[in-house]
Amino acid sequence: MKLASDRFTRIVIMVWVVAGVIVLTMGFRALMAIGFISWVSPTAPADCRPLPLPGAGDLAWESKSRTLFIAARDGLYAIPEGQEKPVRLAGTPKDFHPAALGIGYDAGGEPALAVVDRRADGSAAMQLYSADFDASGPRLTYRSTVTSGLARQAQAVAMMGNGRFYVTANPDRNALLAWADRWFLLGRAHLLFFNGMVFMDAVGGLSDPSGAVASPDGQYMYVLSRNERRLVAFSREPFSGRLTELDSISLPMRPERVSLDANNVLWVAGPVRLPSMSDDSKVVRVFLGADGKPQSQETVYAGDGIRAATAAVRAGDRLYIGSATDDKMLVCEMK
Repeated sequence: MKLASDRFTRIVIMVWVVAGVIVLTMGFRALMAIGFISWVSPTAPADCRPLPLPGAGDLAWESKSRTLFIAARDGLYAIPEGQEKPVRLAGTPKDFHPAALGIGYDAGGEPALAVVDRRADGSAAMQLYSADFDASGPRLTYRSTVTSGLARQAQAVAMMGNGRFYVTANPDRNALLAWADRWFLLGRAHLLFFNGMVFMDAVGGLSDPSGAVASPDGQYMYVLSRNERRLVAFSREPFSGRLTELDSISLPMRPERVSLDANNVLWVAGPVRLPSMSDDSKVVRVFLGADGKPQSQETVYAGDGIRAATAAVRAGDRLYIGSATDDKMLVCEMK
């Protein structure tokens, strides 16, 4: 009897030890995810000034027309090069709440936009538009709306052109399960590829993917993992759209959105901690190798001049920084 009792006691102790290790590991990962032990040393380009625009949560630069497109709280806006004020674009639905956008090019070279429209019930729909330009400025032409249960909780979109795009998606429709998947870093989210007709699973095993951008030649895809605080590089199979992980790099913030400039440099923005804990933001640029892998990073902006930044785009000699929660953007002149 005593031998059986000792064996039972050892089993109970072992179970408690294993449970304790799991809890401590989960707790440490959660603290790292929210940025509890992060700090900020103020850094900024030579000159940054505010540009009033509420909820400019995502930005995209169209290089041919040299126009900045903005997904703001109440619609889509544009700033053509040489202008200082954003202009609201017509052609979108009345009940329209853009959360993210991406720009790609059709086979004929015409720019096309994909926009994640966050609906009142919390679901997401992908709105596709053509972008035309004349002396009066940019105009949008509606193409189609794409919905799917797989992309119900879409967060970001990377446009490929010709009606094709990638979208980051949490697999759980239930809000509580989606929260658990995100905060316990279970790695159950996906990057979905829409080939113009159907959604396909491009890659799985992601944890809270918050942003994505493709290289201009379509060979590589770059995806942000918000709670893991890292950027992941993938090679891309052009026909199927499937992705294979190449490498990753850790980031000093909770990354929200990523853009790629004309010099093949990635720009990543995000809050240093949870926005409810701090207004501090960071913008870093990530340098890529010839093999598409991230090589190094450099902090370009850090501070509380904009509340919980969510997007950054380099456009010529300017850096635009947006935020989904602030009432302004920042326009910084680069040295």
